[in-house]
Amino acid sequence: MRLPAGELLQVTTVSPVYGGYALARVPGTGVLFVRGALPGEEVRVRVGERKRDYAFAETVEVLSPSPHRAEPPCEVFGECGGCQLQHAGYPYQLEMKRDILQEAFRRIGRMDVAPGIGPAGEPLGYRYRGQFKTDGEEIGFFAARSRRLVPVSKCPLMVDAINRALPSFRGLAPAGEVHLASDGARAVAWLPGVRFDPRFATRAGEALHGIAFEDRAWGEETVTLPLDGLSYAVSPRSFFQANWRMNLALVGHLGSLLGELAGERVLDLYAGAGNFALPLARRCGEVVAVEGEPRAFEDLRRNVRGNALPNVRAVASRVEAYRPSGRFDAVVLDPPRSGLSPKALSLVRGIAAGRIAYVSCNPTTLARDVRALSDRYGLASLAMHDFFPNTHHVEALAVLTAR
Repeated sequence: MRLPAGELLQVTTVSPVYGGYALARVPGTGVLFVRGALPGEEVRVRVGERKRDYAFAETVEVLSPSPHRAEPPCEVFGECGGCQLQHAGYPYQLEMKRDILQEAFRRIGRMDVAPGIGPAGEPLGYRYRGQFKTDGEEIGFFAARSRRLVPVSKCPLMVDAINRALPSFRGLAPAGEVHLASDGARAVAWLPGVRFDPRFATRAGEALHGIAFEDRAWGEETVTLPLDGLSYAVSPRSFFQANWRMNLALVGHLGSLLGELAGERVLDLYAGAGNFALPLARRCGEVVAVEGEPRAFEDLRRNVRGNALPNVRAVASRVEAYRPSGRFDAVVLDPPRSGLSPKALSLVRGIAAGRIAYVSCNPTTLARDVRALSDRYGLASLAMHDFFPNTHHVEALAVLTAR
């Protein structure tokens, strides 16, 4: 990439790119990943970080706006690093994310597929979980591509219970992180590395129902969410899907795509606190749920006991170290953003289940892994589920069937 950093250019963007960018081609030079632009716009940009064959650029001026351009609902959009797509109307956000998923499968998976789009949710007020930053005085998020704190009084993506809790941490929480989780009405917090401080209990009493410190807890340590007629208790220390309404839709969709499971054995890898294992247990003979993160595993065991599900066997193990026994009819995968490691991929191949449901938050690694399994499995369905409106994140569900 021969363009010098800081140079101003006038370009026309052509397609969406994962990460919240729009792609522009500069003749004879390479490609630009443009922040703050939508596909089909003519924009003036300033060139930033450069790589060998491409560079990043920031939109300075929109000369010919897309008909899909919208007014961002947040006053710190563009400065805060949490959102990337608030300048796009929500229906168009869905189209862009579907196109990104389709392109990943074309380019990496070597498959020409037309992904579906799951049910649309609410673009604001959907997050039941949030991770905030503090500097000892203010609370907020880091600015895009920096560690500079952008203070927020509320985040339009969060449920009201989390936003009500934010003032409790101003001028009181030591510099670091604040993890907040909610059931929609109440909120609890986790302060990593912070020892018990009674001042928090005094100030947070009205807005928070509990705080987990490193050495002890004040009040409640978990929130309980409904999950397909079951109770799903989880702590702010553990991962759970932030967009709970869309998660419920995904759980139902996954179950219907796996089909009739009566009497069958299901292996749930990367099981977390039981998001898929618990509801599937009511439809099948046995679920073996494998989770290696200790805090998530404790939540998993508590949820199995609390819902009286004797046909769920919780296994504390990293997926790569797990040694399956017996035959499994279906496998559920919900790996981290990095996708399946070579050992995990070998494990899945060796199990040779008839069906695989693969939930992914990264189109690139999903397409890579589906291609790696393509000699034994065909892609039966692929759909984009928008768990994170107004951000660049793309959640997808692929269902594979044995050839």
